[in-house]
Amino acid sequence: MTGRRSRSSGWALAAAMLALSPSLARAETGVLAASREAVVAPAQVPAQGPASGHVAPAPSQSIPARADHAAASGFQIASLRQVPRQLSKECSVRGSTVEGRSPLRAMRRALRESRPVKVLAIGSSSIVGVGASSPVAGYTVRLEHDLEGFLKGFDIDLIPSGMSGEQAEGTAARIRAEVEEKRPDLIVWQVGTNDAMAGVGEERITNCLRTTLDWLAKKKVDVVLINPQYVDRLAADDYYRRVVEIIADVARERRVLVVDRYQAMAELAWKNGNNTYLASDKFHLNDLGYRCMAEYSARAIVSGILQADAEPVASPVPAQAPDFAERAGIR
Repeated sequence: MTGRRSRSSGWALAAAMLALSPSLARAETGVLAASREAVVAPAQVPAQGPASGHVAPAPSQSIPARADHAAASGFQIASLRQVPRQLSKECSVRGSTVEGRSPLRAMRRALRESRPVKVLAIGSSSIVGVGASSPVAGYTVRLEHDLEGFLKGFDIDLIPSGMSGEQAEGTAARIRAEVEEKRPDLIVWQVGTNDAMAGVGEERITNCLRTTLDWLAKKKVDVVLINPQYVDRLAADDYYRRVVEIIADVARERRVLVVDRYQAMAELAWKNGNNTYLASDKFHLNDLGYRCMAEYSARAIVSGILQADAEPVASPVPAQAPDFAERAGIR
């Protein structure tokens, strides 16, 4: 579903999420009381049986008054440093869930301007939410909820655009159309799974990623990639693993963040068994799998915003007085 939501329907969805979400104890050692007001831990939904469903956006929050946008956004970005690094117990892994370093400058700009932040989540069945027990348990609703918790006081307009079975080239074409129409600040692109399973050639995948990322860079749109999910039977496929490597290679070349879903799920499967995070088809994610995917993504986005915020902001160049020739009317 795309577009804005009414506030009343947003709060109805919030109530539904709270009914599904038991509270989770989060480790926040050393975090000041003030930062606890600025950072809200992501809501949790226990793993449930799989079912297909389309994803609906989560509720929006009001944005600070325009007159106070500089102070409000400055405080908010600084407060992101207090976001707990520790993931929920069910999603915790020893390794990093994010690859690369890439400042999300468009996201930082939107926050500093204290305007609604547009995030386009695009890809295939993981974006649709296939395998989730309900729409609110799918990836995009969880990601929007987590981001609004971290970016408290800002309106996150998450636009889900999933198409089951789609390969990278199809998504790339939709990205161009969606960017021109929706003008997002950030694109979260789940990519690679269907290409690997269909045996799409390395060169085609690589070129598709490079040309699309280059086009988005020219448009000044931030990007976070999500690589394929780990599945025991597919992990034995050399080409499936190769596609994971291709995505990492191109992301390093183009300085784009990657949510390393493959490696994180591999560790979780080793600890708890693959079935814990997969739906009954042993391929798509279940509620818990989507919760972990959203946790990893939200922290990747926070990391990118902080990297951008650490960069010096260029001062506007003052207008120069006309030289003597201009004043004298000499051409």
